Amino acid sequence: MDQSRIKKLGSVLHRSDLGYAILKDPPKLPKIGSDVVNENMEHVGIVIDIFGPVTEPYVSVKVKKEWDERVTSDTMLYVIDKRRSDVRRKKRKSSSRSYNKSQK
Repeated sequence: MDQSRIKKLGSVLHRSDLGYAILKDPPKLPKIGSDVVNENMEHVGIVIDIFGPVTEPYVSVKVKKEWDERVTSDTMLYVIDKRRSDVRRKKRKSSSRSYNKSQK
């Protein structure tokens, strides 16, 4: 994996009532849906929300169940920037019906 795509997200400030890891003011805002890893490059969750003031935003990370106990306050997390080529886009299926004025 390209190390330049891995960006520091920050350390966990606390866990929310729903179990999400909350981080404050990351160096660079991640995209919602980005993969989150720990220092050993193990996938621990995904970014699900960015909220709060623009000057000091908070990031909410949905932690995988197997990582619930291990992701605690002060756990350092990183985000993997997705490239456009990494994102699979669904192609729209064209409708088999077509509008034709002569078919009234």
